[in-house]
Amino acid sequence: MKNKNICVLKKTKDFAFIIQNHKVFNNVIFKIKAIPNNLNILRYGLAVNKKNFPKAVTRNLIKRQLRQMIQKLEAKSVDMIVVVKSNYINNKYISNQKFFNEVYNLIHF
Repeated sequence: MKNKNICVLKKTKDFAFIIQNHKVFNNVIFKIKAIPNNLNILRYGLAVNKKNFPKAVTRNLIKRQLRQMIQKLEAKSVDMIVVVKSNYINNKYISNQKFFNEVYNLIHF
């Protein structure tokens, strides 16, 4: 079931605005760049780079798993970019989900 309070950032200007004005929350696997919004919805973008994950199949798997993790969250009123570090592939989905929830719960404004 899709959460109505969550949507995806797609525009370059939205990404650029977050990158210029962000606050960073991170751990071993994830880095979240976030800013508050007044929309009462969670807006997110994913950054899975080719340098750390050269195969497209791996990048797509990671993005699919992240979308699933984000849909299970309690939506905060925030815009965020989730950057995935290379340690992601060394863990199983369940432990990655715990790491993600850990970082997401650190977000406060």
